[in-house]
Amino acid sequence: MSVYGRLGYNFNTSLFNGADVLSQNVINYISNTNIQLSQWQINDLANSNVGGYYQNPHQYVLATLSIYLNGLATLANSNTTIFTNAPDTANTLSSSLATLSSSLISFTTHTNNLSGVSRSANTALYPDLTSALAVGRQMLNITSTTDGVQNNTPILGNFTSLYIGPQLSNSSNNITIDYNTLNNSITANTSNISNAAMNVIVSDVQTLQTLVDGQRTQDWAFYQNSLSVLQDYQTLLQFSNMGGTQNSLIQLIGTSKLHSELGY
Repeated sequence: MSVYGRLGYNFNTSLFNGADVLSQNVINYISNTNIQLSQWQINDLANSNVGGYYQNPHQYVLATLSIYLNGLATLANSNTTIFTNAPDTANTLSSSLATLSSSLISFTTHTNNLSGVSRSANTALYPDLTSALAVGRQMLNITSTTDGVQNNTPILGNFTSLYIGPQLSNSSNNITIDYNTLNNSITANTSNISNAAMNVIVSDVQTLQTLVDGQRTQDWAFYQNSLSVLQDYQTLLQFSNMGGTQNSLIQLIGTSKLHSELGY
């Protein structure tokens, strides 16, 4: 299969009466057009095999967390388990797990968006791979000029949630240990776990929620701040390289603030 073959052309070319023939100038222009595709890209295009290029770097740890957190939720349910030493803390754990479940769903959606696995439903508020790269590249150029920033943080500031793999893995390990601790404390639907041990589990669950919520909202804030800066930049850009007509108009419609800034 070829790219041209995908078009399914099936017609008697002679019936075009020469309209299909390109002039040499057009042929030269097309030949010089720089379409940057490697052979593997041409092959994927020819075979309509475009996709499957991205993955969420946290997909496996998030799947593991889901299994053990669901297990903890079942064990901590007072309708399932009787807690002889920590009934109130068990209720706190159940509540914390319910809140964490919602946070992990939001974090998974967010990191899927940033990874290119999915697209943001509203790029005016929430970034995805395409929008964050586009906005970040503009901010990289602007902050290099305005602040002398010579690093990639204007782009990567949108993607910090993708770089917390070690912290997520550590939390996942703790949650796995917590599940085993609670499960091993149960005999005949009754748990003898101590209140102190139960508080450790609650702390691990709440620490994980703080991590995923904090990182997600940090990315969102950075992205939204970048959009705000870009909007202000576009407003200010109109006053650069003004011609005579615009200068004349500014004399009439500009405020004293603008006159002062422009040195009128």
